[in-house]
Amino acid sequence: MKAFRPLFLLLIVTIWACSPEAPNEFTGNEITVPMIAGEVQGNSTAGILTIKERTDGKAQIEIIVQNVLPNSIHPIHLHYGSLDDDGNVATLLSELREVNGTGKSVTILSMLENGEVITYKNFVNMDGSIKIHFEASGPLENALIASTNIGINQAENVAYLEGSKAITECNDSY
Repeated sequence: MKAFRPLFLLLIVTIWACSPEAPNEFTGNEITVPMIAGEVQGNSTAGILTIKERTDGKAQIEIIVQNVLPNSIHPIHLHYGSLDDDGNVATLLSELREVNGTGKSVTILSMLENGEVITYKNFVNMDGSIKIHFEASGPLENALIASTNIGINQAENVAYLEGSKAITECNDSY
Protein backbone atom coordinates (compact mmCIF):
# COMPACT_ATOMS: atom_id res chain seq x y z
CA MET A 1 0.00 0.00 0.00
CA LYS A 2 2.84 2.37 0.83
CA ALA A 3 4.29 1.86 -2.65
CA PHE A 4 1.13 3.27 -4.18
CA ARG A 5 1.23 6.56 -2.21
CA PRO A 6 4.05 8.16 -4.25
CA LEU A 7 2.39 6.99 -7.47
CA PHE A 8 -0.97 8.39 -6.35
CA LEU A 9 0.63 11.73 -5.39
CA LEU A 10 2.44 11.87 -8.73
CA LEU A 11 -0.86 11.28 -10.53
CA ILE A 12 -2.58 14.09 -8.57
CA VAL A 13 0.28 16.54 -9.22
CA THR A 14 0.30 15.64 -12.93
CA ILE A 15 -3.46 16.20 -13.26
CA TRP A 16 -3.24 19.50 -11.39
CA ALA A 17 -0.25 20.70 -13.45
CA CYS A 18 -1.98 19.85 -16.73
CA SER A 19 -5.26 21.58 -15.86
CA PRO A 20 -5.85 24.69 -17.91
CA GLU A 21 -5.47 27.91 -15.92
CA ALA A 22 -8.51 30.07 -15.47
CA PRO A 23 -8.15 33.17 -17.61
CA ASN A 24 -7.31 36.29 -15.64
CA GLU A 25 -10.07 38.90 -15.87
CA PHE A 26 -7.75 41.79 -15.02
CA THR A 27 -4.62 43.36 -16.51
CA GLY A 28 -3.10 44.28 -13.15
CA ASN A 29 -3.70 48.01 -13.64
CA GLU A 30 -5.71 49.39 -10.76
CA ILE A 31 -6.16 52.54 -8.72
CA THR A 32 -7.41 52.79 -5.15
CA VAL A 33 -9.00 56.02 -3.90
CA PRO A 34 -10.26 56.73 -0.38
CA MET A 35 -13.90 57.76 -0.16
CA ILE A 36 -14.72 61.02 1.58
CA ALA A 37 -16.71 60.11 4.67
CA GLY A 38 -20.31 61.15 4.97
CA GLU A 39 -22.57 61.49 7.95
CA VAL A 40 -26.33 61.06 7.76
CA GLN A 41 -28.55 61.03 10.84
CA GLY A 42 -25.52 60.65 13.12
CA ASN A 43 -24.11 57.67 11.23
CA SER A 44 -20.54 58.17 9.91
CA THR A 45 -19.01 56.04 7.17
CA ALA A 46 -15.58 55.35 5.72
CA GLY A 47 -14.80 53.65 2.44
CA ILE A 48 -12.56 52.85 -0.47
CA LEU A 49 -12.99 52.90 -4.24
CA THR A 50 -10.95 50.51 -6.38
CA ILE A 51 -10.87 50.87 -10.17
CA LYS A 52 -9.51 47.82 -12.01
CA GLU A 53 -8.74 47.41 -15.70
CA ARG A 54 -10.34 44.30 -17.17
CA THR A 55 -8.64 42.41 -20.00
CA ASP A 56 -11.34 43.67 -22.39
CA GLY A 57 -10.42 47.29 -21.54
CA LYS A 58 -13.50 47.99 -19.42
CA ALA A 59 -13.31 49.51 -15.95
CA GLN A 60 -14.49 47.50 -12.97
CA ILE A 61 -15.49 49.81 -10.14
CA GLU A 62 -15.55 48.31 -6.66
CA ILE A 63 -16.74 50.32 -3.68
CA ILE A 64 -16.64 49.22 -0.05
CA VAL A 65 -18.12 51.43 2.67
CA GLN A 66 -17.90 50.59 6.37
CA ASN A 67 -20.55 51.33 8.98
CA VAL A 68 -23.61 51.51 6.74
CA LEU A 69 -26.98 50.96 8.33
CA PRO A 70 -28.40 47.41 8.50
CA ASN A 71 -30.36 46.23 5.43
CA SER A 72 -29.61 49.45 3.58
CA ILE A 73 -29.38 49.96 -0.16
CA HIS A 74 -27.78 53.17 -1.45
CA PRO A 75 -27.82 54.52 -5.03
CA ILE A 76 -24.48 55.54 -6.55
CA HIS A 77 -24.07 58.19 -9.24
CA LEU A 78 -21.05 58.87 -11.44
CA HIS A 79 -21.14 62.64 -12.05
CA TYR A 80 -19.40 64.82 -14.60
CA GLY A 81 -17.11 67.36 -12.92
CA SER A 82 -15.58 67.48 -9.48
CA LEU A 83 -17.43 67.46 -6.18
CA ASP A 84 -17.13 71.27 -6.25
CA ASP A 85 -18.84 71.41 -9.66
CA ASP A 86 -21.82 69.26 -8.65
CA GLY A 87 -22.21 68.24 -12.30
CA ASN A 88 -24.82 66.18 -14.10
CA VAL A 89 -25.07 62.42 -13.75
CA ALA A 90 -22.92 60.55 -16.29
CA THR A 91 -24.38 57.16 -15.32
CA LEU A 92 -25.71 55.15 -12.41
CA LEU A 93 -23.45 52.56 -10.81
CA SER A 94 -24.60 49.37 -9.10
CA GLU A 95 -26.27 50.07 -5.76
CA LEU A 96 -24.31 49.78 -2.54
CA ARG A 97 -25.85 46.93 -0.53
CA GLU A 98 -25.19 46.33 3.16
CA VAL A 99 -24.00 42.94 4.40
CA ASN A 100 -22.85 42.68 8.04
CA GLY A 101 -22.33 46.42 8.39
CA THR A 102 -20.35 46.79 5.17
CA GLY A 103 -21.76 48.19 1.96
CA LYS A 104 -20.48 46.73 -1.31
CA SER A 105 -20.94 47.63 -4.96
CA VAL A 106 -19.31 46.24 -8.10
CA THR A 107 -19.96 47.76 -11.52
CA ILE A 108 -18.39 46.82 -14.85
CA LEU A 109 -18.57 50.09 -16.73
CA SER A 110 -18.57 50.23 -20.52
CA MET A 111 -20.94 53.04 -21.47
CA LEU A 112 -22.27 56.30 -20.06
CA GLU A 113 -25.92 57.38 -20.16
CA ASN A 114 -25.30 59.49 -23.28
CA GLY A 115 -24.09 56.41 -25.18
CA GLU A 116 -20.41 57.31 -24.93
CA VAL A 117 -18.18 54.23 -24.67
CA ILE A 118 -15.88 54.43 -21.66
CA THR A 119 -12.78 52.32 -21.06
CA TYR A 120 -10.57 52.00 -17.99
CA LYS A 121 -8.14 54.51 -19.51
CA ASN A 122 -10.96 57.01 -20.18
CA PHE A 123 -12.37 56.52 -16.69
CA VAL A 124 -9.11 57.09 -14.79
CA ASN A 125 -8.63 60.34 -16.76
CA MET A 126 -12.25 61.49 -16.55
CA ASP A 127 -13.38 64.85 -15.18
CA GLY A 128 -15.73 63.22 -12.68
CA SER A 129 -16.85 62.36 -9.19
CA ILE A 130 -18.80 59.59 -7.47
CA LYS A 131 -21.55 60.18 -4.93
CA ILE A 132 -23.29 57.58 -2.79
CA HIS A 133 -26.72 58.76 -1.75
CA PHE A 134 -28.52 57.81 1.46
CA GLU A 135 -31.71 56.92 -0.43
CA ALA A 136 -33.06 56.88 -3.99
CA SER A 137 -36.06 59.06 -3.17
CA GLY A 138 -37.46 60.79 -0.15
CA PRO A 139 -36.36 63.55 2.19
CA LEU A 140 -32.74 62.31 2.37
CA GLU A 141 -32.22 61.49 -1.32
CA ASN A 142 -29.59 64.24 -1.68
CA ALA A 143 -27.76 63.35 1.54
CA LEU A 144 -24.43 61.64 0.84
CA ILE A 145 -23.00 58.75 2.85
CA ALA A 146 -19.71 58.91 0.90
CA SER A 147 -18.21 60.55 -2.17
CA THR A 148 -14.94 61.02 -4.04
CA ASN A 149 -13.38 62.84 -6.96
CA ILE A 150 -11.98 60.65 -9.73
CA GLY A 151 -9.68 61.03 -12.70
CA ILE A 152 -8.26 64.50 -13.21
CA ASN A 153 -10.05 65.68 -10.04
CA GLN A 154 -8.59 63.08 -7.69
CA ALA A 155 -5.98 65.45 -6.20
CA GLU A 156 -8.84 67.66 -4.93
CA ASN A 157 -9.77 64.91 -2.45
CA VAL A 158 -6.97 65.96 -0.09
CA ALA A 159 -8.88 69.07 1.07
CA TYR A 160 -11.96 66.96 1.84
CA LEU A 161 -10.00 64.21 3.57
CA GLU A 162 -8.10 66.74 5.70
CA GLY A 163 -11.34 68.49 6.63
CA SER A 164 -10.74 71.89 5.04
CA LYS A 165 -13.66 71.22 2.66
CA ALA A 166 -16.89 69.33 3.24
CA ILE A 167 -19.63 67.85 1.12
CA THR A 168 -22.86 66.59 2.61
CA GLU A 169 -25.45 66.96 -0.13
CA CYS A 170 -25.82 66.49 -3.86
CA ASN A 171 -27.38 68.96 -6.24
CA ASP A 172 -31.00 67.87 -6.70
CA SER A 173 -31.31 69.37 -10.17
CA TYR A 174 -29.15 66.94 -12.12
